[in-house]
Amino acid sequence: MPAMKDVIRLEPSTSGCDFSTCGTVVGWSITLQEGFAALAIPTSIFVIYAMYLRRTNYLMTQTTMSQTTMNLNRMLMRALTIHMCIISVFLVIPACALYAIALFGNEKYNILLEVMIVVFTCHSLVDIPAMLFFIKPYRKFMAGIFGYALQKVGLDKFLKNDQIVIVQQVQSMTVNSSQNRA
Repeated sequence: MPAMKDVIRLEPSTSGCDFSTCGTVVGWSITLQEGFAALAIPTSIFVIYAMYLRRTNYLMTQTTMSQTTMNLNRMLMRALTIHMCIISVFLVIPACALYAIALFGNEKYNILLEVMIVVFTCHSLVDIPAMLFFIKPYRKFMAGIFGYALQKVGLDKFLKNDQIVIVQQVQSMTVNSSQNRA
């Protein structure tokens, strides 16, 4: 049951912008915007990745660049690629679907529209931890803060890997059932 079912019944134009309620110009402009977004976003991702590959191949041939700098460049590009994928999944795809569903103005898809609005807010919940993990200086800094917090609480002894556990074997004595009866 859509949450806005009563609102849609009172004012049908709130369910979307079809050609009969919004007019032909607005309907076509939304359609063109949707088509442009559907074509421009994957194309720009491909162009950025192609530029990165060309730049990386160029930098590999340069003798003045150290291996550390090259590794930092790869780490940055990996982090940016993950960032771009997160943006696509949590912002671009839901926005395209939101425009497409709103364009047709069908009231049975309103629950999907509301879910997509919630998905928009989840972008930062996924993006920030991903950046903190995939960029090594941030990861080291956060591990240091986490270790310091555990040390303050007294839980740091559970995370140390250099502790040696000594297990002693105790000799067992077997008792016969005949010895128990005596």
